[in-house]
Amino acid sequence: MERTISRPSIRSHRSHSLRHLSDIQDYVPQEPVEPTISTGVGMIARSQSRIDNHEERKDTAGVESRESKSHYVFRFLREEKSLPSKRMVGVMLAVLFLVMFLAGWNDASQGPLLPSLQTYYSVNYLVISTIWLANFAGFMTSGITNVFISDAFGFGIAAPFGAAMQGLAYVLICWGSPFPLFVIAYIFNGFGLGLQDAQVNSLVTRLENSSTKMFLMHAMYGFGATVSPFVSTAFVQHVPNHVYYYFAVSLGLALVTVLALVVVFRGRTDNQVVGKRQLEVRMNKDGTTTGNDPASKENEGSGGKMKQILKTPVVHYMAFYMLIYVGIEVTIGGWATSFLIDERGGDDNSGYVSSGYFGGLTVGRVVLIPVTKRIGNHMSIYLYSLITLVLTIIIWFTHSIVGNAICFSLVGVFLGPMYPIVMNVVVEILPGELQGGTIGWIASLGQAGSAIMPFMVGAISERYGVWILQPFTLAFTIADILLWFLVTRSWRKHVKSVDKHPSNSDTSDEKKDGEGRDQSSRSDNPVTSDVNENGNGENAKNQA
Repeated sequence: MERTISRPSIRSHRSHSLRHLSDIQDYVPQEPVEPTISTGVGMIARSQSRIDNHEERKDTAGVESRESKSHYVFRFLREEKSLPSKRMVGVMLAVLFLVMFLAGWNDASQGPLLPSLQTYYSVNYLVISTIWLANFAGFMTSGITNVFISDAFGFGIAAPFGAAMQGLAYVLICWGSPFPLFVIAYIFNGFGLGLQDAQVNSLVTRLENSSTKMFLMHAMYGFGATVSPFVSTAFVQHVPNHVYYYFAVSLGLALVTVLALVVVFRGRTDNQVVGKRQLEVRMNKDGTTTGNDPASKENEGSGGKMKQILKTPVVHYMAFYMLIYVGIEVTIGGWATSFLIDERGGDDNSGYVSSGYFGGLTVGRVVLIPVTKRIGNHMSIYLYSLITLVLTIIIWFTHSIVGNAICFSLVGVFLGPMYPIVMNVVVEILPGELQGGTIGWIASLGQAGSAIMPFMVGAISERYGVWILQPFTLAFTIADILLWFLVTRSWRKHVKSVDKHPSNSDTSDEKKDGEGRDQSSRSDNPVTSDVNENGNGENAKNQA
């Protein structure tokens, strides 16, 4: 067997030589030329154009490699699309408002329906409260899986999927299903609500003027919660033996929400809606700066992101703050009707107090926007919490239905702004690539609080009575204030690291040195200074 040796052909060697000659011909003139400045500039320009072309090819290869490493499952999610127009962004924002309207509609309906559902299923406070445990299971599942679902499918698929899960829950409930199936349906309900809440809050933080839009979006949550008790109370009054028909209305809203998300967003990811995240400069603990490119880190593994989120202490402070806050918010809305009926001698019309409470929530999230911006996020939390404590004490010791109803509405006003404030603080503290996952985790844990804390009130009320609602609210509001103190301390450390960073002082010193050098150079060169002075004088004359 003969051994063949491959040699480059004469043609390939010649083409290689020609390419080599073409590369150096810019530097070796074909005929004698004078070493003038124009010749040197031309050679440098041609050299720079070749370098630019080489860098462009490297950038293109880098983009292709990043696209190949993208975490999205479907190819159309990895494609770069033109950003939507301002008009389309407005339509998208309206759909996000619809999602929050549905969430408020769901949360506020349970209070007025609770006594009738107890009668229909012949269960006590403790047993009926298991629906909140099922909700808790769904919320926690969405909190854990949100990062993985977002990285795999993006907003345009994850949000409609959450709304569809919520619709599935209403399908299982609206025909008067057996109690075990009724409870299981709330697992799907909690998962769908938690996933939508995480997706929507994360997207809004990336919109222009996100702080105000966050307040307005959560005001829509309050508006949905305001309208819902009117409808649910009407079902209680007119069809008390078939109150589950109310969930058919909720099913219709869920289907409209799914359709709106699919049609308007058309499967777009966050980046395809608002663009890629911009370069950030983060401050390290030792005072040095680090350039952070969230767009390049978004393709990292979902498990790594989740570990990094769970290793950050301030995330846990805000998450447990939100768990208690949302728990208080929904507990008051869910048990205020039973409190007024059992402890204050109210009737079926007490269901409208929930509308007043959630109406206050809506008003607070709009009216208190300028107040919050004026005194700051952290001071606003402390002020609104103290006012809530005072109103809770008044409800506890005032045995008047009208007085309690007014105070419940005012509690809603001052509780309202706290949720959007927390979401805005997340953006202030955490880097861009972790904001989406963190907001999802915090929002889902908050929804878990909306499930577990009403259950706690129901379990305790079964033995001691619903009057414990007020001391329960009082104690957990104080706990929330203590948790927010830890958040504020972490935030202040972050701000101090920015203010006291050496680069700031170095920059100012450089400016001073630069000014000193400019002055000295002007003084050392009297000719230049005289020309400048004469020039300035002539300009002044011309202007006059």
